[in-house]
Amino acid sequence: MLRGEPKNKKTMPKPKDISELREQLLDAFQWVKEDPRRANQVKEMTNAAGKVLGTVKAQLEYAMLRQEKPSIEFLGGEWTSAPQQLHKKVRAEIEAANPKDDE
Repeated sequence: MLRGEPKNKKTMPKPKDISELREQLLDAFQWVKEDPRRANQVKEMTNAAGKVLGTVKAQLEYAMLRQEKPSIEFLGGEWTSAPQQLHKKVRAEIEAANPKDDE
């Protein structure tokens, strides 16, 4: 909760991992579809999510430079594969969730 906010104000729970973050962002996009007045809220959520992911990216890049295999709980814990393999897995999940129309 931010300083100055009422104590009874409802807040969205903090995501425990990248999957929960993704689900919350997808929910936020649905909120905008249902109520365009929420666009500013969703804009702020996506901005914050981008910053969170930026810190994860920086941590991964630093580990690569040091030739380490980090354990990043937000990404699911133990790091068992190269970052390129994670990138391929995430890309495959995105493509599976958003199939392209064959025209």
